[in-house]
This record gives sequence, C-alpha cells and structure tokens, in this order.
Amino acid sequence: MDEQDLKENEASRAVCEEVTEETDDNAALEEAEQQAHDFVKNAPTVPPVPEEKVRGTAYSDPFFNIPPVLGAMDGLDRETFWSEVASARPKRKKPSAALIILAVLMLIFMTLAFITAINGKGWLLKFLNGGKSIEFTLPTAEKPRLDDNRYQADGRYTIEGVADAVSASVVSIEIYNAETALLPSSQGSGIIMTTDGYIVTNAHVIEDAARIKVVLHDRTEFSADVVGSDPGSDIAVIKIGAKDLSPAEYGDSDKVEVGEDVVCIGSPAGFYGSVTKGIVSGTNRLIKVESFSTPMRCIQVDAAINPGNSGGALLNMWGQVVGITSSKLSNTKYDGIGFAISINAARPIIEELVSAGYMTDRPRIGVTYYIVTQETADKAGVKPGMLIVAVDEKCDIAGSGLQAGDIINTLEGQVITDTDSVRKMLEEHSPGDTLTGHVYRPNEDGSAGTEFDITFKLEKDESSFIEADSK
Repeated sequence: MDEQDLKENEASRAVCEEVTEETDDNAALEEAEQQAHDFVKNAPTVPPVPEEKVRGTAYSDPFFNIPPVLGAMDGLDRETFWSEVASARPKRKKPSAALIILAVLMLIFMTLAFITAINGKGWLLKFLNGGKSIEFTLPTAEKPRLDDNRYQADGRYTIEGVADAVSASVVSIEIYNAETALLPSSQGSGIIMTTDGYIVTNAHVIEDAARIKVVLHDRTEFSADVVGSDPGSDIAVIKIGAKDLSPAEYGDSDKVEVGEDVVCIGSPAGFYGSVTKGIVSGTNRLIKVESFSTPMRCIQVDAAINPGNSGGALLNMWGQVVGITSSKLSNTKYDGIGFAISINAARPIIEELVSAGYMTDRPRIGVTYYIVTQETADKAGVKPGMLIVAVDEKCDIAGSGLQAGDIINTLEGQVITDTDSVRKMLEEHSPGDTLTGHVYRPNEDGSAGTEFDITFKLEKDESSFIEADSK
C-alpha cells in the first residue's frame, strides 16, 4: 500500500468516528426527552386556586388583587399582605390647637354678626352699659388758625376766612329713592360733627331715602346710614364710615344779634360748597316745618337759601355754626327771607338722636292746632287759646270729648297765649302724664259758647323712631 492509500484510509476513519459521536449524542438527547415526558405525564394533578376579591377594604377593586402565584411566593398570603398595607397607611392627624381656636373665633364672630343684624348697631355697647344708651355731647372743635389776611381787625374772619376754615366741614348729601337708581332724586347738605363721621342735617332731606350718598369737600364719596331722625324738629343725624374728618365748631346761638354778619355754606342746586353772605334779620323766630311739627327757635337771615342748602351751616364771622339752614322753612312768597334752626335748640335733639336713635321722652297731646291770640279772640267774640284743627283718633285725648273747632284755653291752670307756652308745658311733662284742660266751644250762631273741662294722657312722640330695614 502506497502512501496515497494510507492517507485515504486515515481520512475515512476520521469521518466514521465523527458520525459515531453524533449518533451517540442524539441517542442521549432522545432518551432525556422521553424521561421528561414520562415524568410530566405521571405527575399528580393540582387543581387551580380560584382568585378571590378582597372584601371590606378600600382595595377591593380587582386591580389591587394579588395574583395567586404572587400569593404563593415566599409564603405571603392575602390576609397578611392587606394587614401590612393597612398598618402602613398614614394615620389621620388630630386638629391642632390653633385650628380649634380659629374655629371658635369664627363661631363667635358669626354669632355677633347675627345678633347685630337682629338688634342693630350699638347693642354691644348698650349691653356693656347695662342696657343704657350711650351718652353723646356735641363736641367743640379747636378754631383753625389761618393766614393773617383772613382776619378782620377785631379777630373775626373775613368771608374768605370763613370759607377757608369751614368749607371742609360741610358736605353734600344725595338721596336715591331706589336701590337701582343711577341719578339722585333730591339733594341737601350736612355739617360734620365728629372726626369719625357723624353728620347733622335736616330730617326732610333724608325723608323716604332708600340710599344716601355723602360727598365731602374734596369730592370723596361715602354711603351713609341714618342714626336717627326727628321730623317734628326737622333734625336728623347720619353717619359715614370715615376717619380723620374736619368737624365744625359749634357756637352759642343765644348770643347772635340782629344785624350781625353771617355766612351760609351748602350745596344749592347741586353746586357743592356754595357760599352766600347776609345779616341776621331776626332771632327767636318760632317756626314749624309742618302743622304737626314742634315749633323750633330759628334765626331769620337775608342770605340766599335755596333747595340744596337744607342741612347746611349758618356761620358767624368766627367760623362757628350758629344754625342749621332749611329751605323748607323759607316762605316761597317772599324773597330774601330764610331761616336756620338755632344750634342751641337743635343741640339736645342731636345729642339724643346720637345716643338713642330717637327722641325717647318727648310727649305729645295728639292734636293739630293754631293759636288764637287775645286780640283775635276779642274781635271774634271767643276766648284765646289753642284752636283745634284735628284730633288724632289714636291718642287718649280723642276720648275726652274734644273736637275740631274747640279752643283749649288753659292747660294745668296756665293760660295758653302762644305756641311757646304749649312747648314749655310739654317740656315739663313726660309721656303718660295726665293733664287737665279747660275748653271753650263756640256756637255757630255767634252766641256765647259752652265751656267744659277735659282730662287726658300725654302720648309718646315716636315720630322720630326709625324702623329697622326689613330686608
């Protein structure tokens, strides 16, 4: 055998060995697969565990259920898992002391607001005062010092000086009859009394007002509330929510003299801060706004007073308020006649309106009357006194037999000669007091009339009472 044959034999032997090795490996693999198949076929069957939903917890949604395989891992069952989840949830914190205090304060605030809505403003102060009304005294402001050219030689202001000193203390008042009204229905004036917003004006200015707007000298505007109003005297007090105002100085109207120079400041026809000048034409004029009103001592002036001036200031040349002007008191038949309620007559009314909100102890008879003087009575052949025009059926005097046309000659033995004597009589008594009057009843044929006595109780004058808003 040559060398070529030997090489071919060796190559054939190598191929046979590779084939033999592959055959052995395949046989072993087939044998292993058969054993695995037999093992699985002969293994016991385990029924599948049905999946259960967790009940009674916030995690009952199927999304949070633990798969059975997961529950079987590491020996973790469903109850243990959810108990650990529940213990890991954050505990609800108890409210802090600060929150509790805040809640209590809010409750107290709401309670006070509710009581205020029911009982009105000022109830707390009255409660602290033992149920008594607050006391108020019309303050006196210090007189401002102006430039030297604003003074006369005797120390009084010039007209320009009065305007400079007091104009900031006089306001314009606009009245709206409806909450939705865009334009005022009427206008008046007012005088600042205190730095915190109390303002005096005429009662007829704010009559039937649904909304009141106050315009200051610098054109700042505020809404106003009625503190008290007395139609009988035509005095009212309102208040705005302002601070650091310039109150006027109030003088002594009893010292006003006929012929004295005076200045009026107000807002006639809507012209804010208008100034007019005049002299005192008369003092102690007893004027009534209406036939039923209380006669008020007034100062007669020739300074121009027009609608819009009502509630404004009548000032002496020291810049002191000596009267409250009222266009309603002026006689429309004559020019150059105006009246202002003297500040001394208005002062006690203002103080009581601020303190109590109305005139708490004012009595009234319950009649409308005119005075018959002795001279008139002599000419008419009757007796002087109070000529009765009407009797209020709601008052006690209506049951006394008094009727229209009768003349009350005396009250408590005092002869009635003028309105002032009636006013003084009422000032000496209180509501509920019993009075005796002597009455003369004329005959229609002109013959001598009949006379008789009556007894009646004075009524409480509640014309100044402001009812709470029902809204």
